[in-house]
Amino acid sequence: MERFTAAEYKNLAPQELWQRFKAGDELAFGELAQGHYRSLYNYGSRLTADSELVWDTIQDLLLELWDRRATVSDAVFVKTYLLKALRYKLLKALPHHPSVQFDESEPAQTLFADSIEQKIIDDESQTEQTRLLHQLMASLSKRQQEVLYLRFYQNLENHEIALIMGLERQSVANLLHRTFKELRHQWSSSLLVVLLGMIRLS
Repeated sequence: MERFTAAEYKNLAPQELWQRFKAGDELAFGELAQGHYRSLYNYGSRLTADSELVWDTIQDLLLELWDRRATVSDAVFVKTYLLKALRYKLLKALPHHPSVQFDESEPAQTLFADSIEQKIIDDESQTEQTRLLHQLMASLSKRQQEVLYLRFYQNLENHEIALIMGLERQSVANLLHRTFKELRHQWSSSLLVVLLGMIRLS
């Protein structure tokens, strides 16, 4: 297999890096890990406040991937594959780590709100809007906040979210629709218009 320079690896598509990783290319695997680590850590940090658990789980995931590289599937959507795998491993850790909570009905307070606030409101002078949006997001369940986080912050499409969360594509669309319906019921300001405009329901 042809080897590239470090700079050339950075220009390869995730799918090509994945195929090279499956063939035993350590540099390709390193580029995959480096390129997706931040997304994995950010997502894991929204599922549990235990940063050490998130770190350990990501390391375990990467080690398992390398050990099983010859038999892992051909990931069409590499980012989706990795996020789904991380979510699965954190769910498995649930009985041993009470900090990992996936209650789908209880309001989640600040589980995903900070990330969405950070992307929508980056002007410190808009403190009141930040507070109101934080309050609005806190009224949603953890499941609703997770689907918004994946759709907005990770920029994933509905079919990718469905793979990660173990849902049907239509279920994701229904969950987004129901979430926005609740938001519209509680909020009618221009801030919600911004949020709706930035998160597509397609």
